[in-house]
Amino acid sequence: MGEHAATGLEKWLLDKTGKDIYFWNFQVLMFFTLFEVGAVFFEVIPGTDIAITRFMVWGILIVVGIIKGYGIAAYFMHLKGDPRIYTRTALFPVLFVLLMLWGIGLSNPEAVTELPSWCTPDWDYATKR
Repeated sequence: MGEHAATGLEKWLLDKTGKDIYFWNFQVLMFFTLFEVGAVFFEVIPGTDIAITRFMVWGILIVVGIIKGYGIAAYFMHLKGDPRIYTRTALFPVLFVLLMLWGIGLSNPEAVTELPSWCTPDWDYATKR
């Protein structure tokens, strides 16, 4: 494995800030991790009366997951700039994840909401006050 050669945006970031692409990728990953936690934690968008629905949370988690997955695969797994066969090989397990999502979540709508009590944490904070 060779040294990563900075090009384009990577070189510009390194020249302007003195920090390499791995530092900035880590910063982006941490920002989106906080964004994910906020999407799950808050029931309304702070400062507004807009309720966050289950579908909004799903959408946020899927989009953020794609962004974070790209950042991890492209820079930490060094797939950016490599031949496409390496990327395809690394993404092959995603097929099985999608099959499990379809098989468990979409073919049986109650599969997630009707889990046994030993599978779900007791997160009902409203009754514990």
